[in-house]
Amino acid sequence: MANATSSVITLPGGIVSAWVYRHGTPVGRRLFWTLVLISVVGGIAGSQLLLHTPSERFAKVVPYLMLGATLVFTFSNQLRRFASAHTAGRIHMGLLLTGTLAISIYGGYFGAGMGVLMIVLFLIAAHIDVQSSAALRMWCATGVNTLAVAAFIARGIVAWRVALPMLVCTIIGGYWGAHGVQRLSAETARRTVLVLAWTMRVWLLIRSW
Repeated sequence: MANATSSVITLPGGIVSAWVYRHGTPVGRRLFWTLVLISVVGGIAGSQLLLHTPSERFAKVVPYLMLGATLVFTFSNQLRRFASAHTAGRIHMGLLLTGTLAISIYGGYFGAGMGVLMIVLFLIAAHIDVQSSAALRMWCATGVNTLAVAAFIARGIVAWRVALPMLVCTIIGGYWGAHGVQRLSAETARRTVLVLAWTMRVWLLIRSW
């Protein structure tokens, strides 16, 4: 219920953030909509996986899912340099599409850290800078969450008493947060994400222990 409710809460903020980034995309229109469609399919698959996972098992795996996402982002610069040396700046289409699908399934199943993983994927596979990757991942994340949220609502596992007042906050946060990120340099944005990500991951690991 906590995960389903979180998905409902963050969806409107994601839509508002995507609206802020509506002018221009870092990839061609055809590839853009292909990535969004793949994200929708992955989100549906991940949400169904969540609905069939026992809560106890889910709680045990959460800290390690988030730790993995944080480690990938921490070493994103090294991964990007490695990819650039082996792809000569070209878009690695196979990695981009399969990676988007895998991350979208993960996002529909869990969600936390999905944006970080997408940014890293776009950095490595498409050589898109952090700011542009953030814009593209907002559209893909919205695609992941939209039908996943519909599945959670249909199953009646959303705690609306908690969700409704928080929806207002995420809409405001999504709007101003997107504007705030646009004003940051790429390295400042990266460091900010790292601080928040590691703080959350360490706290979850301590709680699980």
